[in-house]
Amino acid sequence: MSSVLVVDDDATTRLLVGRRLEAAGFEVALASTGAQALEVVREGFNGVIVLDLMLPDRDGRQLLPILRERCPDNPVIILTGHGTADAALDSLREGAFDFLDKATLAERLLPTVKRASETTSGAQGSGEAGPDLILEGIVARSPEMRAVSRSLQNALNSRVPVMIRGESGTGKELIAKAIHDHGPRRDGPFVAINCAAIPESLLEAELFGHERGAFTGAVGRKRGRFELARGGTLMLDEIGEMEPRIQAKLLRVLQNGEFQRLGGTETLIADVRIISATHRDLEAEVEAGRFREDLYYRMAVFSIHLPALRERTGDIALLVDHFLQDSARREGRVIEGIDPLARELLESYSFPGNVRELQNVLAYAVVSARGPTVSVSDLPVAFLRAVTMERHRAVRVDQPPVELGTGMAPGAALAPLVEAALEVATEVGGADEVFPTLAEVEGRHIAQALERAEGNKARAARMLGISRATLYRKLAGDA
Repeated sequence: MSSVLVVDDDATTRLLVGRRLEAAGFEVALASTGAQALEVVREGFNGVIVLDLMLPDRDGRQLLPILRERCPDNPVIILTGHGTADAALDSLREGAFDFLDKATLAERLLPTVKRASETTSGAQGSGEAGPDLILEGIVARSPEMRAVSRSLQNALNSRVPVMIRGESGTGKELIAKAIHDHGPRRDGPFVAINCAAIPESLLEAELFGHERGAFTGAVGRKRGRFELARGGTLMLDEIGEMEPRIQAKLLRVLQNGEFQRLGGTETLIADVRIISATHRDLEAEVEAGRFREDLYYRMAVFSIHLPALRERTGDIALLVDHFLQDSARREGRVIEGIDPLARELLESYSFPGNVRELQNVLAYAVVSARGPTVSVSDLPVAFLRAVTMERHRAVRVDQPPVELGTGMAPGAALAPLVEAALEVATEVGGADEVFPTLAEVEGRHIAQALERAEGNKARAARMLGISRATLYRKLAGDA
């Protein structure tokens, strides 16, 4: 039996909603405040949460991220009254499953709750984070990505255009492929085109095709992406880079469902589902006049935001293991794991290139690894330099470092060690030379700190970002 938690301070609404859900076969829990809702969740509630935005002890928008963190598998449906529609839409962008206006509860309550209950993991009260594979090819367990997963469930069986937004490298094409593979057009082709990679003079022909003689070099008929994707899905990547003239032509296709090849007279049917992707703020582009407002509203009927990797750090460890094994299979290598220090270094970095950057770093590490365990010395030098620069920037604005695990920024204590590894790597002259072990690099770095501190171990420990006891253990060879 599926469970629903109804959180509303209005007793009448709370009881009416609860009774309606119980009559439909749901097991219902009630709460009148945010504190009561959190207590129910703490006790192991697993199911759908119907959350009113206006609560006496805290705003529902403040409660939503807490619920997403503590019970990421519980879809949250926002309950709104008059004047709170904008707040409800903001909540959708923050990961809510859907929102219900109290004026339409009679029609929409049961269908929406039933749909939400179908997305729960089914691990009742287990406290498990849920499966690491949200959809085929998408590896994640963080609350941020589980919110994306719930949004995806809404889009899968729909035919409306979908816009995927997020920074470069966040995996927008992977999400688009997942929508196609699990949607009603899965048996049709999936065709992707990067609008930023093709000059404007050629993009129109690539999209719609051309007839022989349509322009210089058109020696024969060529089918465009709209034809190649017939019966399936067409992904328009980096749609924000499309020039205004092509935007106008695309808008006409979306409005009429028809197009013609360049230089042709035959009218063809655009039987495709459109998924677009962009790293740009298209609302700002519309305001600036660089992107057509009418096209934007046609393309963004359903919008999904992919968080940057620095916003979903709970997935980094999982992705590290996934990419290590994936690269090892492709390279025919046996990789059993990764050194704890190398893992900690990876988990401490912000990855401005997002998942794609992490994947490339680990592909390099697998190729350069000299044994079954990837170590710091196997990571790309460019990555180590980037980490060093990031740690230096952090030190300028943060408090003086303390020993790892006592409140310092993740990975800060590793910065001197990385610098030493870089210094030694430069001296040894490249990958073909004998590379020092991590213990050798650490020992050399400790010796340099003691020299600069003129033998004062307390000052050397502060310079190294470790406690004096830890320094003594390392000098004695016990750590």
